[in-house]
Amino acid sequence: MAMARIERTVALVAIGLVAVYAGVVRAGMPRFEYHKIAEVGRQMGQTSLVDIDKDGKLDWVVGERTRTWWFRYVGPDQWIQYDLGQGARTDVGGTAFDIDGDGWIDQVAGTGWYRNTGKPLTEAFERHETGAIACHDMVAADIDGDGRLDVVAISDDKNHPVTVWYTIPADPRQKWVEHRIGAGIHGGVGPRGIGDLDGDGDNDVVRGDVWFENVDGKGLQWKEHAVLTPPGGNRPERYGLAIKVWLCDLNGDGALDIIEAEADTPDGRVFWFENKGKARAWECHLISADRTGQDFHSLAVADFNGDGRLDVFSGGGPLSKDVHKGFIWENLDGKGGRWKEHLVVEGKECHEAVAADVDGDGDVDIVSKPWNGNLHFYLRNMSVEDGI
Repeated sequence: MAMARIERTVALVAIGLVAVYAGVVRAGMPRFEYHKIAEVGRQMGQTSLVDIDKDGKLDWVVGERTRTWWFRYVGPDQWIQYDLGQGARTDVGGTAFDIDGDGWIDQVAGTGWYRNTGKPLTEAFERHETGAIACHDMVAADIDGDGRLDVVAISDDKNHPVTVWYTIPADPRQKWVEHRIGAGIHGGVGPRGIGDLDGDGDNDVVRGDVWFENVDGKGLQWKEHAVLTPPGGNRPERYGLAIKVWLCDLNGDGALDIIEAEADTPDGRVFWFENKGKARAWECHLISADRTGQDFHSLAVADFNGDGRLDVFSGGGPLSKDVHKGFIWENLDGKGGRWKEHLVVEGKECHEAVAADVDGDGDVDIVSKPWNGNLHFYLRNMSVEDGI
């Protein structure tokens, strides 16, 4: 593994209360202000930040195995909870997008989807069964090249351990059509494991330690490439292999690279695979420390400090053996060769976090919640407020 130089600093420690910080952030990373959203639920997933009610603000979508909520953003300390739906079965997998093409954001959660009627403040979402699997990961992407979003799902269920994708019918209330990609693992496609890795114009799929080549461009023929194992191997624990995945051009060479975070393990790492020669070869580079004591069950990639370079966020999930910590690794050289670690939250379990500009001020915020517990929280990026 190519060992990128890792520099460490503490940008902010936020424990329990709104964090207060005076002075200039010296490390090139803004402070993140902690706000509680709500205390509700247990063992949740299905996370998204989307505009459910078309008020121009991003809302927080999250759910348990058989029910889903959305929280309307009013202000940093004011989020209003609404029921989104009940009855669809899933593990952690679920995602929000416009499924029926009516311009309103809907939610798919494992075996069913919830239709936004256009009156989300006053009307219940309509539930429709899809015939899809209950799953750990669920990602929307165009697999067959028809210009419409499909859904990729993954499960390690002992009776049906698969990675599959679903064609959504013109009438999404009808049964969705399942297509097999390959075998399943506990998790390894979300939150953003789909993209054109080999430069042939169609979307391929990453599943943790392998990537599947979309041979015919229609998602009906797949070739497995088992080449995404870091030196020394992955660190699967009680649930088997679980990896959070994000595809992006990290080093600016025009090819999609793969960022991965080891999840459901007590001492995970974050690293990236550099795409060399249109996916013909891959080189692994470490982003985090080799030993962290954290279960990195979140992954978000964004320019958190506004310098034009992609940074990486992850945080400690339920199996962390150390105090839960959330980090942003600053991409110092813009090439993924030098990283600076910033502690942005401590003492809060982080599971399936999502990053986006929640408050509309032009910088990227973070929203998360735990697996073991019910505390939803918002980490507000204070770049604008602090004049950075």
